[in-house]
Amino acid sequence: MPQGNRGGRGRMSWAVLLTLLSDCLLAIVLFVLFWYVARVSRNVQGVLTWGAAHLIYTIGATLFDAGTATFSEAGLATAAMLSTHLGSAVLCGGMAGLGWAIARFTRRRALHPAEFAVVPMAVAVPLLVWGLGGAWEAQSVALNCVELLVLLWILWNLRVLREDPYRLPARMMMAGCALLATLYGSVVPGWSFSQFGFDEIWVSADLSIWFMLNFCMLMLSSFRAAESLKLSAMFDPLTSALNRRGLHGELSTWLERNDRGLTVIAIDLDHFKTVNDRHGHDTGDRVLQRFSETVRSGLRSDQLFARMGGEEFAVVTVGTDREAARQLAERLRNQMMRLDFSPPEGRPFRVTISLGIAIGDSEGEPFAELMRRADDALYMAKRKGRNRVEMHP
Repeated sequence: MPQGNRGGRGRMSWAVLLTLLSDCLLAIVLFVLFWYVARVSRNVQGVLTWGAAHLIYTIGATLFDAGTATFSEAGLATAAMLSTHLGSAVLCGGMAGLGWAIARFTRRRALHPAEFAVVPMAVAVPLLVWGLGGAWEAQSVALNCVELLVLLWILWNLRVLREDPYRLPARMMMAGCALLATLYGSVVPGWSFSQFGFDEIWVSADLSIWFMLNFCMLMLSSFRAAESLKLSAMFDPLTSALNRRGLHGELSTWLERNDRGLTVIAIDLDHFKTVNDRHGHDTGDRVLQRFSETVRSGLRSDQLFARMGGEEFAVVTVGTDREAARQLAERLRNQMMRLDFSPPEGRPFRVTISLGIAIGDSEGEPFAELMRRADDALYMAKRKGRNRVEMHP
């Protein structure tokens, strides 16, 4: 864990030096762990950024603290100066990178242009101090300013994680950031008196807090990865509709809460094989995606939509009578008819759908039987010319 911008220019004990070097080894191990989580779940944003930024920050802190003190003790003034300024720039970049990671993780989106500018601006601060001829003390002041600002940014982003299981580790990270801000701010009164002493107890506290931050970040990353894997196991990746496993999982929860009968609407895209043969599978995939978006936008939150396989889909709802089910099916059919699809080559075309409805009884007819009856009604609609709705008798 980093502990930059607090090292002294004078004599450094071997115990502290070994602590700083072992900290770098630990940062490498943590980077590997964060890399593994990011590799297992590629949809989790910010995890690899955190691991890389933490490693960079730790290297910068070691250069700034151990490098400066070691070279100074050896009488290598030029090397000590380079270690101070380069370590400061690396440390500031790593600290700002940690802010990047938290912003991406909590917001689940790409960074805005203003957020992208944080790292270059953070690195520019110590480089400016170097260019103006600032000594170690001036770099220490610059580092504290960068760290305090980034910690506030991290606190601001972590506050959005309010739901379980993220809430507890997020609040622990917020407490850790607040403690670090207090710890780093505690040296502010000494700036004006050039009092930048090296305190081993201070460093131990710094290490402990950073250890907790990394532990909590691993917890958050694991929770997010598990959530992502669960979603990928329940949803079709192409259309974002439930797959068969996801549908049966949702139905088991539904049936525990409702004693009313289910209604199943089986849907099939007409002549979909012709679309693939004539326009290519990429166009066919876009047809499936737009169809899925259209259906999902027209359903309530208590209605399920699933891809049963290929171009076959199903809508499941609870407590719907025959007329309401037919109106829903007709609305979906009409919405699909209004969609135009434009292939890369060729004229725009339209795709129709056929639908079959099966309504269960109030005694809880098994879903498999309802699905079979809805498929029978769907085949009836296809035999009668497609682009129509049929109700199972």
